[in-house]
Amino acid sequence: MSEPLDAATRPSRLPLLTRIAVVLLLSLSFLTGLVVWRGQILQARTMETPAWLHAAVVLHGSLNPFLCGLFGYLCCQHIRIGWHLRANLASGFSMEFVFAGLILSGVGLYYAGSDEWRATWTWAHRILGLLLPLSLSVHWAAGRRWGEAISK
Repeated sequence: MSEPLDAATRPSRLPLLTRIAVVLLLSLSFLTGLVVWRGQILQARTMETPAWLHAAVVLHGSLNPFLCGLFGYLCCQHIRIGWHLRANLASGFSMEFVFAGLILSGVGLYYAGSDEWRATWTWAHRILGLLLPLSLSVHWAAGRRWGEAISK
């Protein structure tokens, strides 16, 4: 029988720089998304566009290529290995669903043709954006539990 895996060196664990990139990019995207949402609320309420709203939208949208690259990396490395290990499948799938949904709804927002579709994409993006920190926290906690369980 083989020795238990060390939680710190388990194969699905993200390298430190990748973990920093994940937290930094997702946090920045979440925070700028909240700023954009607040700006849109102010714009609807006062019928004037806040001076900072355009910059916030540009910053939020500019994160997309980096987030897409991160998602691709996670699919090829972390998710693939986790799938083979059968580790945290439920929390991992929910995290993947939210992340992919945010990317797709962002594309829908960018290319929405009608006001009806734009409203649908907007609310989907907002709901998924609010679910992002929750799904990431749940997945992180599940990973910690799994890592502790395999270390015993």
